[in-house]
Amino acid sequence: MDSWDSLGFLILVLNYNVTIIGKVWLNLTILLRLLVIFFAAYPLYQDEQQNFICNTLQPGCANVCYDEFTPVSHFRFWLVQTTSVLLPYTMFCVYVFHSMARQLMKAHSLPYRRYKEIKATSGHKTSKKSSKGAAGSRVPCEANKMDIPDFSRAYMVQLLLRMLVEACFGVGHYYLFGFFVPRHFACNEPPCHYYTNCYVSRPTEKSIMMFFIWGLNGFSFLLSFIDLAFAVQSSIVRSHRNKLLMEGLGVEERDSPTQHQGDQST
Repeated sequence: MDSWDSLGFLILVLNYNVTIIGKVWLNLTILLRLLVIFFAAYPLYQDEQQNFICNTLQPGCANVCYDEFTPVSHFRFWLVQTTSVLLPYTMFCVYVFHSMARQLMKAHSLPYRRYKEIKATSGHKTSKKSSKGAAGSRVPCEANKMDIPDFSRAYMVQLLLRMLVEACFGVGHYYLFGFFVPRHFACNEPPCHYYTNCYVSRPTEKSIMMFFIWGLNGFSFLLSFIDLAFAVQSSIVRSHRNKLLMEGLGVEERDSPTQHQGDQST
């Protein structure tokens, strides 16, 4: 197995352990969410503080009112939210690549190859131990004479973390910004001596952008929930299939000695 076969095998393992819903979620997050944030939200909020006009000449009053109006920039908040949501998926990919790299190095080592040769010549059937971190079932990969580990448990853990991060940022988004961008904002924080009215630039467009980001966040959470249900169902089906396969192999091993004795008697 050369380097290209090893890389292809790693990609095959990752592709096998990620569901179709997970692939749709990844495309949605990268191609739509990040593109909207960089190419639509950034130009919209780039000059927000400059266009935050307050009807006062008191030095520092406009800055204090703007800080009270938006403690965190919408653009930075959405960027941190997207990268944080992608973090569990990235950790899952690193974990899969690390586990499979160790298995490939073990397969390439000389003692392991000698063991495989002795095992092939002896003809004895031995049960294979699951790799570290791999949960349960394996599917044979005849091209490389290796097994594809099932990382479904690790995948479900990262789904739970992803949903938790999405929910926490959704709650934080509501308490920081709400649902609408007001046309004007009144504050009386020092050094303002009286209530000062400040006016926000392009409030309608920013409200539409906030609703769009809210919709993407909700759809992302829904996809993660569906993906979790689909992953749990697939894990149960694989476990049941492997259990039936192991029971069938056990019956075959019990029947083979009696069949051999019958052949010798004839």
